[in-house]
Amino acid sequence: MPIPLIPIITALAAGGTLVPHAAGGLIVTAATGGYVAGTYLSTTAIASLLTLSIATVGTGAAVITGAASTIIGSAGIFGTTIGATGLTGALMSAGLLPSTPIAVPALAGGVILVFLYTAYKILRLKWKLKGAKEENEIQFTESEAKTIESIIKLMDKKKLIV
Repeated sequence: MPIPLIPIITALAAGGTLVPHAAGGLIVTAATGGYVAGTYLSTTAIASLLTLSIATVGTGAAVITGAASTIIGSAGIFGTTIGATGLTGALMSAGLLPSTPIAVPALAGGVILVFLYTAYKILRLKWKLKGAKEENEIQFTESEAKTIESIIKLMDKKKLIV
């Protein structure tokens, strides 16, 4: 069964939100109230969507991490220009950057923490889906619905969904 993402994306773009359905699974409610027809996501569809998103995010994260560390580079030995690489090394060699500002590693640490928290939320959701029996629909929480909604919106924004 195909995942009905076109009506879901359209309804979300019109101001709807993804919410838990009383029978299990998720459905989009319109901004004016009430469910939007054709936007129900079953537990199986959600599991497929998460599998697709995890594969895509994993590949993208590896590429972005490698590219970002190469471009930004690093300071040399003990914060000197000796062995400095990338943009940081170029700025240090030109005398525009005396050493690595504390904001750079602090920001990088913050980004890593946000990424790890999001990955944990998705992993927890995958465990929940894995523990479900085939014939049963899972009851989702509002938080899980928001996580799945943000995944759908991100995949649409990056044109990962046809």
